[in-house]
Amino acid sequence: MPIETYLIKVAENATALQVQGILKVVLGSGGRIEMVAGRTIIASLDSSSAELVRKTQGVALAGGINFRGRKIPKIVKNVSDEKQAGS
Repeated sequence: MPIETYLIKVAENATALQVQGILKVVLGSGGRIEMVAGRTIIASLDSSSAELVRKTQGVALAGGINFRGRKIPKIVKNVSDEKQAGS
Protein backbone atom coordinates (compact mmCIF):
# COMPACT_ATOMS: atom_id res chain seq x y z
CA MET A 1 0.00 0.00 0.00
CA PRO A 2 1.17 3.58 -0.53
CA ILE A 3 2.68 5.79 2.13
CA GLU A 4 0.28 8.57 3.13
CA THR A 5 0.35 11.45 5.58
CA TYR A 6 -1.96 11.10 8.59
CA LEU A 7 -3.09 13.51 11.26
CA ILE A 8 -3.36 11.74 14.61
CA LYS A 9 -5.21 13.55 17.38
CA VAL A 10 -4.34 12.28 20.87
CA ALA A 11 -7.24 12.04 23.31
CA GLU A 12 -7.43 14.65 26.08
CA ASN A 13 -7.30 11.99 28.79
CA ALA A 14 -4.42 9.99 27.24
CA THR A 15 -1.54 9.15 29.54
CA ALA A 16 2.14 9.51 28.69
CA LEU A 17 2.37 5.72 28.29
CA GLN A 18 -0.49 5.75 25.80
CA VAL A 19 1.23 8.50 23.78
CA GLN A 20 4.41 6.41 23.76
CA GLY A 21 2.30 3.46 22.60
CA ILE A 22 0.91 5.49 19.69
CA LEU A 23 4.41 6.51 18.63
CA LYS A 24 5.62 2.90 18.90
CA VAL A 25 2.75 1.67 16.71
CA VAL A 26 3.55 4.27 14.03
CA LEU A 27 7.28 3.56 14.09
CA GLY A 28 6.77 -0.21 14.43
CA SER A 29 4.66 -0.30 11.28
CA GLY A 30 7.44 1.35 9.29
CA GLY A 31 5.99 4.85 9.58
CA ARG A 32 7.75 8.11 10.25
CA ILE A 33 6.85 10.88 12.70
CA GLU A 34 6.87 14.17 10.76
CA MET A 35 5.81 16.58 13.50
CA VAL A 36 4.39 16.67 17.01
CA ALA A 37 2.55 19.77 18.21
CA GLY A 38 0.65 19.65 21.46
CA ARG A 39 -1.71 16.68 21.24
CA THR A 40 -1.43 16.37 17.46
CA ILE A 41 0.93 14.06 15.58
CA ILE A 42 1.56 14.23 11.85
CA ALA A 43 2.99 10.96 10.60
CA SER A 44 3.71 9.27 7.28
CA LEU A 45 2.74 5.61 7.24
CA ASP A 46 1.48 2.83 5.06
CA SER A 47 -2.27 3.13 4.57
CA SER A 48 -2.72 -0.54 5.54
CA SER A 49 -1.39 0.33 9.04
CA ALA A 50 -3.83 3.22 9.54
CA GLU A 51 -6.53 1.02 11.07
CA LEU A 52 -4.04 -0.28 13.64
CA VAL A 53 -3.20 3.29 14.64
CA ARG A 54 -6.91 4.19 14.89
CA LYS A 55 -7.49 1.29 17.30
CA THR A 56 -4.57 2.22 19.57
CA GLN A 57 -5.56 3.42 23.04
CA GLY A 58 -5.29 7.17 23.41
CA VAL A 59 -6.10 8.00 19.77
CA ALA A 60 -9.11 10.30 19.43
CA LEU A 61 -8.88 10.73 15.65
CA ALA A 62 -6.64 9.48 12.85
CA GLY A 63 -7.23 10.52 9.27
CA GLY A 64 -5.38 11.10 6.04
CA ILE A 65 -4.42 14.60 4.99
CA ASN A 66 -3.14 15.95 1.70
CA PHE A 67 -0.74 18.86 1.33
CA ARG A 68 -0.25 18.47 -2.40
CA GLY A 69 -2.43 19.99 -5.06
CA ARG A 70 -2.88 23.38 -3.48
CA LYS A 71 -2.40 26.30 -5.79
CA ILE A 72 -1.05 29.54 -4.45
CA PRO A 73 -2.62 32.54 -6.17
CA LYS A 74 -0.12 34.71 -7.99
CA ILE A 75 -0.33 38.34 -6.94
CA VAL A 76 0.91 40.77 -9.56
CA LYS A 77 1.27 44.43 -8.78
CA ASN A 78 0.88 46.75 -11.73
CA VAL A 79 3.77 49.18 -11.20
CA SER A 80 3.48 50.96 -14.54
CA ASP A 81 0.24 52.71 -13.43
CA GLU A 82 1.99 54.18 -10.38
CA LYS A 83 4.94 55.47 -12.48
CA GLN A 84 2.64 57.22 -14.92
CA ALA A 85 0.69 58.91 -12.12
CA GLY A 86 3.93 60.20 -10.56
CA SER A 87 5.31 61.64 -13.87
